[in-house]
Amino acid sequence: MDVMTEDDWIHEELVIGECAFGQDTDSVLRKLKYEIAGHPEVLMVIMIVIDEHQPHRSPGLAGHTWCHLGSVRFHVWVRGDEPINIDIDNELMARGTLFPKQDMDMGAVDTMIEKGMMMMRDHLADDCQKVAPGSDISALRDSSVTFRPEWKLLLRELIRAVDYTAYDRYRSWCDSSP
Repeated sequence: MDVMTEDDWIHEELVIGECAFGQDTDSVLRKLKYEIAGHPEVLMVIMIVIDEHQPHRSPGLAGHTWCHLGSVRFHVWVRGDEPINIDIDNELMARGTLFPKQDMDMGAVDTMIEKGMMMMRDHLADDCQKVAPGSDISALRDSSVTFRPEWKLLLRELIRAVDYTAYDRYRSWCDSSP
C-alpha cells in the first residue's frame, strides 16, 4: 500500500499471498519467511497448498492421468505484537482443508481472514489519520468487515483449472513427441 504524507511516501506490504501447485511446501515456506523478513509490517499471510495425488510425469502407457487433484489446504497467519512467525502454531494461525472434503477448520480460516481484513481496515484508518491529521475517520473505523467466501465456487473453478492443466500437459506432451 502506498500513502503520501506531506513529506514522504509510506510504502507497506500488508498482505502476502502464495499459492503452491507443483512445489514442495518447504520451499514455499522459505519464500514466505524471506518475504516476511523483508516486510515485517505484514498483517496477514495466506498460503494455499494444492497437491496432486502423484507428481506429474510424462506418460508411458495408455490410460495416463494428466492431472488429479489430491488436496487443497489453506494456511492463514495474522500479525500480533511482533512480526508474523509462520513456524509457530498459535491463536494467530488457522488452517483448513477445502478438498477432498471440506473440514470444519475452514470456519477458522474464514475467521482468521476476516481478522486480517479488520487489521487492514484499522491500519488504513491510521494511515488516513497520518495523511490528514484531525480529520474525521470514524466512518472508516466503524465500518464492518465481512468475509463471505464462496468456497463451493472456488472449488468448482479449481476443478476447471485441473481440466485446463491436464489438457495443457497433454498438448505439451504431444507437441514434444518425435
